[in-house]
Amino acid sequence: MSILASYREKEELLRKLQDELKKMEENQQLKKELDFKSEVEALLDKHQRSVADLLEIFGLNASTSTKVSGRGNRRSRKMKVYQNPKTGEKIETRGGNHKILKEWKKEHGSETVEGWLVEEKD
Repeated sequence: MSILASYREKEELLRKLQDELKKMEENQQLKKELDFKSEVEALLDKHQRSVADLLEIFGLNASTSTKVSGRGNRRSRKMKVYQNPKTGEKIETRGGNHKILKEWKKEHGSETVEGWLVEEKD
């Protein structure tokens, strides 16, 4: 594509975006939201506060939220410690997909193995 053709394409895109902006500026709901935003910002400036202060006042800061893992907003599971009373072997797992735990449940039954739960940690 030539530079001139690319330039004309960008001009057309710019014109379309400008038309969309004009239509949006006429929208009453957008006007109300922009007015609200500017009033909140003015109030924060008047009282020498930041948006972070506002979030803290309303209890919406990240430090008070629940503990989250690195994968989205899912809460991390508790560490469970099982001890086989026959062999004395201990295993620690955060889920039921542990190889040895599965073998124990297959051999002794799920209810029995759950009775071997020694400790739960965060």
